Amino acid sequence: MLLHGAFLVHLALTCNLASARYHHGHSGNHENKIDFNGPDNDYGKYLEPNFSTPEECARACRDDEMPRYCYYQFILEYYATMSRACELCKPNNTNQISNVPQCQCIEADGFERGMLSINRMLPGPSIQVCQDDIIVVDVRNNIEGMEVALHWHGIWQQDYQYYDGVPFLTQCPITSGTTFRYQFTASNPGTHFYHSHAGLQKIDGQYGSLIVRQPPSADPHTLLYEMDLLTHVILLSDWMHEMSSERFPGRVKNNPGQVPENVLINGKGRWKDPTTNKTTSVQLETFVVQAGKKHRFRMINAFSSVCPAQMTIEGHSLTLIAQDGESVEPVSVDTIVSSSGERVDFVLDANQAVGTYWIQVRAIGECIRFSPSQVAILKYTGGPGSPKTLRPSYLVGLKQGVVYNPLDAKCDLPRPNAVCPNQLKSLAPVAPEVLKAQPDHRIILPYRFHSYNNSVHNLFKPGSYPRFLVAADADHLTSLVDGISFVFPQVPPLSQSITQSDTCNRINLPRNCGIPCECPHTHHIKKGSVVEVVIYDEVSQPMLGHPFHLHGYSFKILKIGRFADGRNISQSDIAEVIHKHQMMLDSAQYPRPAGKDTVTVPQAGYVIFRFKADNPGWWLLHCHFLYHISIGMNAIFHVGEKTDLPPVPPMFPTCHSYTPEVRPTFPYLYRGNNSMR
Repeated sequence: MLLHGAFLVHLALTCNLASARYHHGHSGNHENKIDFNGPDNDYGKYLEPNFSTPEECARACRDDEMPRYCYYQFILEYYATMSRACELCKPNNTNQISNVPQCQCIEADGFERGMLSINRMLPGPSIQVCQDDIIVVDVRNNIEGMEVALHWHGIWQQDYQYYDGVPFLTQCPITSGTTFRYQFTASNPGTHFYHSHAGLQKIDGQYGSLIVRQPPSADPHTLLYEMDLLTHVILLSDWMHEMSSERFPGRVKNNPGQVPENVLINGKGRWKDPTTNKTTSVQLETFVVQAGKKHRFRMINAFSSVCPAQMTIEGHSLTLIAQDGESVEPVSVDTIVSSSGERVDFVLDANQAVGTYWIQVRAIGECIRFSPSQVAILKYTGGPGSPKTLRPSYLVGLKQGVVYNPLDAKCDLPRPNAVCPNQLKSLAPVAPEVLKAQPDHRIILPYRFHSYNNSVHNLFKPGSYPRFLVAADADHLTSLVDGISFVFPQVPPLSQSITQSDTCNRINLPRNCGIPCECPHTHHIKKGSVVEVVIYDEVSQPMLGHPFHLHGYSFKILKIGRFADGRNISQSDIAEVIHKHQMMLDSAQYPRPAGKDTVTVPQAGYVIFRFKADNPGWWLLHCHFLYHISIGMNAIFHVGEKTDLPPVPPMFPTCHSYTPEVRPTFPYLYRGNNSMR
């Protein structure tokens, strides 16, 4: 990085950059200055003149350019779809790049509902920068009575651990009425996104894309495409017709479970009312391509529920070139299946007749019984406004062809109609150390649900308040990972002091922990060690896989598999899986395994991955379904010691419980004082 050394230290340690004085000209060309006095923003409260605007940072990346300071101000608030703002304007594609949108209308799927917005946009503003730019985001929480935090999904945060955005792990939550400044370097390129990591806020609208580009000389796929447009980001999300809190813990008789009503593509879509059979007439998302050109697209799965998403583009094959920001050897597919948190980059060759084509997204897996689906439009320049073919339906969809990331997880051998994430090959060399015969740490994590159906009296026992979730079959559940239902520490251990006795794991359970045992499930890992993680679906549920995301790292996917009979997985089963995996290691059968940071563990299946623990910190590993996070399907990987971390930023917020000794606090309570004053 071409930063002045002292200046970089200043950036890493300073909590309030607004008071700092920067080197003039450091952040590049600033012909389009921010209007500090404009009527629609209060940037002047926070900014130095040499910060770059979002529009300036969304640029073509060059080798000879110094990194920029890219400033964003996010206002989080209660909002609503189909508000009076929609009588004034309709948002367009370029609306997403601006930090201060010119149109505050959010249509979503045309169904009026309350939501949580960022800058009155859905999705929130798209952050698009170049590698090594410094991202500065002031998050203002205007949601009365609710705390927030934003996680930058896919950004490793090496040297910026305090800004990973996990409340009670890396920071205190941002309380209502306050502002928290996130600041970090966009060090690892790729397709990422940001989202709330507090409660269930993400599914109510708090998410957006985060794209980190490279100069052409550093992009291994630069010769495969000619166009990489700001608007060619496909962000998929599930969408309920009520606030997410209405489904937690959930209802028993009226629409139990957490299956969404609809799917959105870049916050847009239509909805057919099953009662009236009427379809809303709001906008569909449109992606414009030029005939004869090859375009790079970036797809993000921002789902929050248990539905995987299946995406197909009519008449076009897709050349997959990256997964979760990690470049891979190109492979041609026709359909992309993804779960919450996963991302895929692909090249689309606009080699068909000039026209307009359907993009179809279906929510599958457990959600198949409600058939949520959505379409968008791929439009060639000069083509008609809508496709000539009939709109694909859930049951009569587009041809699937070759599927990436198939749900059946038959991933041991190549086959002509599917390719699995572990079958892709990394373009970057893999350190031999990561593939050594024996890892330094092998962490085996079975997960399952604990059902209260046979002990409802324990769930509703007077004086006890266990967490639970009402599933679609009205079962009352909590989550267990290696027998533990995770709860966060009472203070963030990254910036405040806790002891090892304040955490737990299978061999270090608190006394009288109860059933299920609730504690901060933590694995302590020596910095620099090679870690192998084996995650498996101990007690399977029909059609339900789980995407697990690891903060702070990209890991190498070695093995994905599933027991064909869908049975529960025993310790002897997984021992046999590890034995076969060991034989593959010994015979060098893992050539250049591809990287990922989110991987779906199949129903009745397992995943094995490895990483080198070279990024110290407190990193969350968790199922990426929001409702499963809320009932404990998480664990912490604590890497290194406190001395391995950068200093806590000055004036970094602290938080803790407050239970002082009870003593008289008012004069009239003291002996000899019988009057109230």
